[in-house]
Amino acid sequence: MKKLFIILGVIFFYVTPMNAGSPVRVLQFNIRIISDKDGNNNWYYRCKDIVSFCRNVCPDVIGMQELTVPQRTYLMDCLPNYACVGLGRDGGQTGEHSPVFYLKEKYILENSGTFWLSETPDRVSKDWDAACRHVFCWTILRNRQTGERFFYANTHFDHVSELARDNSALLSKRRLTEYAQGLPVIVTGDFNCNPMSNCYALMLNTEGTIPLCDAWNTARIAEGMIGTYHGWGGLSSEESHRIDFIFTSPDINVLRIVSDDYTRRPRMLSDHNPVYADIILP
Repeated sequence: MKKLFIILGVIFFYVTPMNAGSPVRVLQFNIRIISDKDGNNNWYYRCKDIVSFCRNVCPDVIGMQELTVPQRTYLMDCLPNYACVGLGRDGGQTGEHSPVFYLKEKYILENSGTFWLSETPDRVSKDWDAACRHVFCWTILRNRQTGERFFYANTHFDHVSELARDNSALLSKRRLTEYAQGLPVIVTGDFNCNPMSNCYALMLNTEGTIPLCDAWNTARIAEGMIGTYHGWGGLSSEESHRIDFIFTSPDINVLRIVSDDYTRRPRMLSDHNPVYADIILP
């Protein structure tokens, strides 16, 4: 037994840096809207499994996309230990949401806001040939016990217009720099771009803005299917696209990231894989 404790202590020392901050589990999840076109993959067949998944993973913070009002209401009822922040893309509580969920007993919400990915980000709008309105929801959270603070944001970029994606990345980085106030930064989202795209490069660009890193590349351990969009299993692991990302500022240590492969369970949770990461704040 003594040897076991020594081994466990060595493992903990190895995976946890000296003077490390608190661990945070982050979940990125495009849950797919309610659509009759989905047949047996309709929300009403999946919703209980999604709730069970969230309870099992037990993230500190969750960023979701394509969340309609009925879905938001259902999840808030079924996950009462989370608070939910963010406006709908059509204003107020209307239209699809890209909200932030956080454990309300663990964190205090110090500040938050929503802006639109457009030329006029402070009002309901869309530009740059985007197919839809899209929003960027941001928060500043403080750990109730440790006092540690971090900036967490969630978004969804346009699926049609490359121009919209590129300009959304530029706008997001400018606002991050303005709002984050030097705090550790985490950004989740369905960015509808792959790691070879200009949009992805703009999110990582350090020139004049907060530098960001792709958690999939910086994690000590990366597990699961690399691609995150699989179209209800219609794409093989080689064909699927990695378009859902967790970005962090370089001062954050990413221990592990998991792209939760849909083949692990009897029913697919969405047409995207949920992605979660265990990180250590600086």
